[in-house]
Amino acid sequence: MEWTEIAGALTGFLYVILEIRQKRVMWIVGALSAILYMAVFFGSALYAAGALQIYYLVVSIYGWKKWGASEGGDMDREVTFRLSPRKALITGAATGAGFLVIYLILSEFANDPYPATDALVAALSMLATWWVSGKHIEHWLLWIVADIIAATLFFSQELYATTALYVIYAIAAAAGYLHWRKFPRELK
Repeated sequence: MEWTEIAGALTGFLYVILEIRQKRVMWIVGALSAILYMAVFFGSALYAAGALQIYYLVVSIYGWKKWGASEGGDMDREVTFRLSPRKALITGAATGAGFLVIYLILSEFANDPYPATDALVAALSMLATWWVSGKHIEHWLLWIVADIIAATLFFSQELYATTALYVIYAIAAAAGYLHWRKFPRELK
């Protein structure tokens, strides 16, 4: 186990704690975790997981700016939005298409040991990250599914600190969902 994996796991854990508490600084911590995990995943030939970290880095910048619109920079006690059926359908269809594209690239052009699983985790994680930037409470439910699948994938690659992190992520996602339910919600 390398120091980059341990540091990535620690910053990832801090990120999810800050996300549950709706603290804007989560986006900076998430960006740092993404940079560390780029090295870990590309080094393990998990190319979709590595490329996903680039996406996380970009969305961290977007999320930092979007969440900065609130007073004090934190989302605590603010409205979270239920996902509209239309938005769920559109983003779900885009995620399905994204999965197929990622899978085809991984299975045809990379030596990824688990192209379908890697592509599925990447596609679901991209959608969950997009939904959290819009404060949609449903992102937590998507994270539970993605994190359980990811933990299995990382365990198969002997990335044990990362496996532990993703098990913690799944548990934290359940806690996050329960915590965010305390806040008022509107359809968006």
